Order: sequence, then structure tokens, then C-alpha cells
Amino acid sequence: MPRFAKRGVWCGSREAGKTRESVADYVDRMHQAGFNLILPNLKHGDGRICWPSERFKEVVAPGYEDFDLPAVLLEECRKRGMEIHAWFVDYMEGTQLYAKHPEWAMTNAHGKPTNHEVLRDKPFDAVWMCPARRPGYTDQWLVPLYEEFAQRYDFAAVHHDYIRYPGDLAPDQYCFCDDCLENLPRWAGYVTEAFPDEAFYHELYDREYLEAHWEQSPRVLPANWSKLSRAFKSHFLLEGSFFQGGRYDLDYFFYAYRVHWIREFARLTREAVDRARPGMKISAAVFKNPIHSGRFIGQDWRTFAGYVDQLMPMDYRDHYPGSFETYLTLLAGSIHQQKEWVSAMGPRLGPRNSFRSGSDGGPGEGERNEFRGPSCPELYAGFAINFLYREEERAGATTFSPEKFERVVETIASTGVEGLIVFCEGHLHRYGLWEAARRMMLDA
Repeated sequence: MPRFAKRGVWCGSREAGKTRESVADYVDRMHQAGFNLILPNLKHGDGRICWPSERFKEVVAPGYEDFDLPAVLLEECRKRGMEIHAWFVDYMEGTQLYAKHPEWAMTNAHGKPTNHEVLRDKPFDAVWMCPARRPGYTDQWLVPLYEEFAQRYDFAAVHHDYIRYPGDLAPDQYCFCDDCLENLPRWAGYVTEAFPDEAFYHELYDREYLEAHWEQSPRVLPANWSKLSRAFKSHFLLEGSFFQGGRYDLDYFFYAYRVHWIREFARLTREAVDRARPGMKISAAVFKNPIHSGRFIGQDWRTFAGYVDQLMPMDYRDHYPGSFETYLTLLAGSIHQQKEWVSAMGPRLGPRNSFRSGSDGGPGEGERNEFRGPSCPELYAGFAINFLYREEERAGATTFSPEKFERVVETIASTGVEGLIVFCEGHLHRYGLWEAARRMMLDA
């Protein structure tokens, strides 16, 4: 009996080719290696898509105007009893769409988009789009892309990736676009619109600690807010104080704002996919610790309950410190913790609603004061092949033992997780691991 019910692999679209024969070979080699789930990348990080879209013709990648890659992939997967998810890179885009809609981009405190950054001594050439702006990239472009795909193709699922803010690229510096500068203070309640010039300080300040007077919500923005520059406003929203003279605590609201808008995108995608194709699932590649990723990149995936059916944490070795042996120990610990977080996402009991049902405010006659929340997402642990072999590559090795690959699979299996996802199909070629994959995926 196979170790895992779901045995998945992230895979590129270019490797599939642009003929029916090449796609059949591409799917078959993953099937023969024991994978029963593939996740081909159909919306790239440069914004290009790999299907003959009518609504989004300007971003169809060359060669896919006439060749319907998703349709052929789906047909070949069905022949082999394989599941297929459409892998989308969400908020990272190329410069083509940015040129048409520069107002949709995330900007830093100086009004510059991410392609003005330098990463590892090289200019960063991608543009991240703002999740919060309305109307903007989320509602005018990204969600409609998901909806069109779901309408066209009966895949098992669509798959979120980069469902977040930038991570290795200045994670605290985005987003301070015009829309966020205006709406973050409103969202966080930093000013009362009915009395925009009233400070509303607490009339007593009779408690020992300044922060104990938070509930009356004073005006947080300084009186000269409208006269401040973008850089000063951005600095204040990230590093200012809720109370004048209080703790520098506004970063809490900044991070909560970002988590809110990523969750909102997950919700909107769920609604759009349900409209287009009821029953289609949604999966997501996420970071290993939702508490940490919530703070640094707005991705607290514990908030995705009801919006994502399958979570695939990227438990890659480069996301952990230390040696390979240290990685194996930390990997097992992470997966057990992820199982706990996922189990807390549902189903759950709670109030049926917040309205009065009976005359005394309790449940009406014959009602039970509870409801069943969304089911727990399925959890599939993900790992990347290339990072396993960093010592060997630094030593100039050209051949690679399958032992590390096998030990990672064994470690994941020991946690009892429902499935695993391998990054990626191309690395199985590069490191000569097809036979090891077949053995580890299929053997008892």
C-alpha cells in the first residue's frame, strides 16, 4: 500500500511542451513515478498565462493562443486516474500589466514599486500587486482570472501560490500605495469620519497604564496628517503609537491589515470558483509557520478556513537552519505543529448567529444554539529537492545519492500526514531521482 493517499508534484508548464504527444509523455513520466496529483504552473510569476483566454488575451504566453494546454493535461490525467490542480502565482507580476495599470502595484514609503529594489546584488525585475486596493488587481484581474479558469476547465482544484506580500524582498516596506495610505487608517479606526478633527482623548485617564484606556479609541493620526509627506505617513503607520507618548505599537495594525486583505482575497476566490464550478476545490502553497508568515508576509493561513480545502506547507530545507540532520528533526516537529493548526480550523461549534432568536435572546423554540463550521483542510507536506543537496553541489558533485530524498519522505511519512508534495518535476530530472521517487511513492 502506498505511503500517502495523495502523492503530488509541482511541475512547470514549459516542460509539458505544446503538442498532445509531449503532454502525454510529461504526464506519464510522473504517473509512472507514482504521483497521483500534479500541479502544473499555468499562471507564471511574470503574469503570463498558459491557456487561450478570451478575456485576458494580452497576457497569454506565446504558443498557447491556439494550443489548449489545460484541456490536454486534464484529458491525459483522466486517462491515468490522476488529480490535477492549476498552479497560479498570485500577487507577483511582470512589467507588462504594470505598464497598463501602475496604480495597482504595491509601493514603498517613497512611492516606488518592487522593481526598484535590489535583491542579492541584482535588480529585482518583478512587480508585486497590492492586495488591498479596490478597485484594483485583486477584484479587477486576479479573481476574474480564477473565475475564467474554473469556468473553462474541470480541474480538481485551482492552486494559490504567492498568496502573500513580498517576503525576501523588504517585507516591512509594502504596501504604502495611495490607496493603503488612505484606507489603512480608516480600516484600523485611527480617525472618526463623523468628527475628523476631534481628538477624543479619554476624559479621565484614571487607570495605571496608558494603554488601559484604549476602548474609547482616540484619534490616532496626528493633527497635521494631511500636510505630511508620503514618507512621514508611511513611517508613522508602521512605527507610530496608538497613544501619544505610548508604546510604538502601530505595526500591529499594519500587519493585521495585510493579513485581512490576503484572507479577503482567499474569500473572494472561493466565491468566484463556487459560482463558476460548484465542487471545484482550492489548494494553496503556504509557509511553514502561519504565525510567523502572518507577521512578515500577511499569510496567516489559519484564517483560510472555509476558503482553502488543501494546505501544502512548503517545508523546504532552506526554510530551516542547520545541517541536514537538524532539518529532519525540525521538519517532523513542524508537520506535527501544522497538524494541530489545521485541526483547529474546523469543524467547530459556535453560536448559530448573532441575532435574537427567542424572546429572551436565546435560541428560539426547537433551535440549537450551535453550527458546524468549515471542515478541516487536508494537509500535504511539501519539500524541495534542490535544497537537500546543497553540500554536494558546493563540493562540485555531478551525481547525487537518493538517500536524502528517501529520508525526507520517510520523515514525512512518520508524521501520519495525509499526503506530500514534491518540488519539482524538473528537479527529479536534474538529480536523477525518478526511480527513487517511484520506490518511495508506491512501496509499502
